[in-house]
Amino acid sequence: MKRFRLLLLLLTIALETTAQNGKKLSLNARAGFSIGAAAPAGIPASIREIESYKPGFQPSLEAGLGYRFSTHFGFATGLRWEQKGMTTDARVKAYYTTFNEAGNDGHESVTGYFSGRVKTRVRNSYLTLPLHLTFHNNSSFTFKAGGFVSLLLDNRFDGGARDGYIRNETPIGEREDIDAASYDFSENVRKINAGIEIGTDYRINSGLFASANLNYALTPLMEPGFRSIAFGMHNIYLNLGIGYRFH
Repeated sequence: MKRFRLLLLLLTIALETTAQNGKKLSLNARAGFSIGAAAPAGIPASIREIESYKPGFQPSLEAGLGYRFSTHFGFATGLRWEQKGMTTDARVKAYYTTFNEAGNDGHESVTGYFSGRVKTRVRNSYLTLPLHLTFHNNSSFTFKAGGFVSLLLDNRFDGGARDGYIRNETPIGEREDIDAASYDFSENVRKINAGIEIGTDYRINSGLFASANLNYALTPLMEPGFRSIAFGMHNIYLNLGIGYRFH
């Protein structure tokens, strides 16, 4: 409820401001969904094959403000609640990680280089503040480019491993067979996420529009000092939505 109260408050303030400033300011509300992944910049050698990828339903709600300071240019900002997540299955070799629960009793923690199959589940929600420079031509399209900063609200990053073995601490360490193991790095997800964003809006009629925004987080997904996965990951997502612009 707190998220929706914030959105409602922003809508109220923006509506009053728009009424006082004529057509230079506009208010919009938008709903959409994201598809993407928490992924490294390139595919690490330890990941041999992505066997399945499920984006899931990752909704978003946004209240936005636009300001036209010239015929063709303007600024846009807003407040967006969004979820970013995925589920993947991968076949890996010498994949450095930590299992919180492993071994026959299911309570042993082990760190090392795992070869086998790994399933990863990510589902994080954010409150995001975008800031864009906008370009308006004579067509139905508005183009946007800028950045964003996000505050983590809810976090999930966990998974499991199966059908493999782990080398303790080093790639040539003592081998232990792994029938099933699990890990949970949810508490290691970074609280602040920030990056760049580009997108476009397409005007359907005087109020209704469709939008697409591609964002790439420059900050790593996990907090500084996290070492239980050998490579850094970044949120990379495409957000699609439909909205209404109040003039």
